[in-house]
Amino acid sequence: MTTLFLFTAVYLLPTFIMFYMSVDIFLRNPKRAEHRLLSLFTFAYGMMFLGEFFRNASPIEMSPAFVTYWFGNAGLLVFSTSLHFIFRVSNLRKKIPRFLYPGIFYAPMLIVLVTYLFQTNVINSQRFEQVGLFIYPEFNSSYLITITVGNVFHTLVFTLLVYTRKQLNDARRGIITLLIFAASLTLIWNILFGYFSFYGKIPPYAYMYGGLFWAAAITMSMRRFDFLASYQTRFATLYNLNPSAIVLLDRSGVIESANPAAYQLLEETELVGQSFLDYLPQNKRTDWLEHYTHHFDSSNQFIEYETKVATIQKQERYVVMDGDFVFIEQELHGMLLIRDIQTSKEAEQAIRFFAYNDPLTKIPNRRSFYETAAAELLQHASCSIAVVDLDGFKAINDTFGHQIGDEYLIHIAQLLEEHVAEIGFAARVGGDEFFLLLYDQTPEQLHHFATSLLERFQVNPFTLAEELIDIRTSIGISFSPDHGINLDTLIHHADQAMYDVKNNGKNDYRIHDTMDKTLRQH
Repeated sequence: MTTLFLFTAVYLLPTFIMFYMSVDIFLRNPKRAEHRLLSLFTFAYGMMFLGEFFRNASPIEMSPAFVTYWFGNAGLLVFSTSLHFIFRVSNLRKKIPRFLYPGIFYAPMLIVLVTYLFQTNVINSQRFEQVGLFIYPEFNSSYLITITVGNVFHTLVFTLLVYTRKQLNDARRGIITLLIFAASLTLIWNILFGYFSFYGKIPPYAYMYGGLFWAAAITMSMRRFDFLASYQTRFATLYNLNPSAIVLLDRSGVIESANPAAYQLLEETELVGQSFLDYLPQNKRTDWLEHYTHHFDSSNQFIEYETKVATIQKQERYVVMDGDFVFIEQELHGMLLIRDIQTSKEAEQAIRFFAYNDPLTKIPNRRSFYETAAAELLQHASCSIAVVDLDGFKAINDTFGHQIGDEYLIHIAQLLEEHVAEIGFAARVGGDEFFLLLYDQTPEQLHHFATSLLERFQVNPFTLAEELIDIRTSIGISFSPDHGINLDTLIHHADQAMYDVKNNGKNDYRIHDTMDKTLRQH
């Protein structure tokens, strides 16, 4: 009973620890090579402890077979998988020629083949002796060679980790530091309990307990640095509950993960493996890729990057992106938080639009006209101002009602926009008053413009059911620099000319200081 209890504590307990860690690591993310390697590494260590349990519980004559076919081969698997894991987690694998990776790490496993072909073990002692409850290998040259090879291996691992730490300046540096500490303890442990005999005092092959240092380091890494935790687990809550779209991208912008809000925003059923560029409008792709690549290379987060996304149905929506860069599985990824601002953008555009446009006719308003005209006066050698005032509009409102009056104003605004489109723009500045700004027009051209505008009104009356409502307007015109060089002066003179028309029969036009009718075409 005492022997079983001792063997359970010395061998089975470490076995269970290693097996539990192996399963835990594998289930965290079975698709990742690092998880599979570390799971296999810890499983092999557990097999070494389990093999020792059965070897010491069996007759001494069974020990050579256990060492040959179980313990030694498990040790070789520990050697290969741990070295492969170190190269992957440190990215040193990128410096190995493609044709050698990863096969070079499993070359020692050829010894397993030799073992089974020749029915002998060339790396461990085959002679054993019983001392107390344990069966110890003979402390001979084969045993010491095995210990030395193992220590050379651990020295190599330690050197690789130190080298890798010098190359890093990110979160992985802390992980590598912890692994260096574990490698140091393991190496010291192996030297102490490998080259010195403690027969009868501690269990045989005591150096293998150094693997527990690795187990402790890995456990601490997982807890302190979230090392080897799959991003699906770490971001599950954030992904599933966040109302904003979240996507995880690699350096080239390929989507590796997306939350439900991202699928909803992009109206897509499968995002993983797709290029994020495919969900941007064509004219936004270059700017976004340059922005993303620049911040990815510097690992600097960005906030409030405004752009558009295009759904699978090619419908564009305004979004704002916040981006950060995180290491997941020891690879740098971009994490985008995408907020849909289409509604607020539309509201903003509406506010901006109505700040400079008339809410009824949708053409520019007084504010827009004054700001634009003042700027255009500085850009053109000559600008003309036309004041267009409707004749009899109050009677139309009183007769047909304000709704018909509004439709009448909309109709006139459309006619003005069409007529002035090539040479200027129109604005509604009051209830029934419109301003026009015209660029670089001679007096002769202004006469032609005003005449043709009156003709357009005449041939395009407002239609109400089967009734036609004629359009009658009084138009006053001034132009720079003859009638002034600032906007207020030009408007004042155009207004004077318009009132002159009002006082002389209406439905006509006048150019300020040009009262002869010889140039008129009506």
